[in-house]
Amino acid sequence: MAEATNQTVDVSDILLDPNVQLSLNTVLEKMPELAELMSALTKNEETLQSLVKVIDSLPTLAKLLRLVDRVYGAVEDAVTDGSTMEGAVKMAQGYVQPVIGTVQKGYRAFEVAKERSEQDTTKYNVFSLLKMLKDPNVQKALRFTQAMLDALGEDKA
Repeated sequence: MAEATNQTVDVSDILLDPNVQLSLNTVLEKMPELAELMSALTKNEETLQSLVKVIDSLPTLAKLLRLVDRVYGAVEDAVTDGSTMEGAVKMAQGYVQPVIGTVQKGYRAFEVAKERSEQDTTKYNVFSLLKMLKDPNVQKALRFTQAMLDALGEDKA
C-alpha cells in the first residue's frame, strides 16, 4: 500500500485520454463566457456579497424545493386520482347544495309574490295599513328591516 501512495501520476497519460481532451476543449471554448460571468459577479462588493448570501442559502432553498416538490406530487396525485376528486366533489356539493336550495326557495317565493301582487287589485288606505300592522309576518318583516338598517348604519360609522 505504501508504494501506491508514493507513485506519481504521469500527466501525459491523463492528457491522452479522449474524455479529458474533450472536457479541456469545452472549458477552453467556454472561457470567454466564464470570464465575462466572473467579471459580472465580482463587479462590485454588493453583488459579491449577494452571491455569497445566495450560496449560503442553498441548503435552505434545497429543503424548500424538496418540500414544494412533495406538495406538488401530492396535489398532482390527488388531482389525477379519480376517487379523491370524487370525494372532493361530493364534499363541495355538501356545502353548495343547501345554499342552492335556499336560493331556489327564495326565487320561487319571489316569483309567487310577484304573480300574486300583479293579480291583486286591493286599494290600500290608512286603516287597511293599520290593520296590516297587526299581522305577525308584517311585524317580523318590519323588525328585520329595522335591524338591517341599523346594521348598515353601524358599518358606515
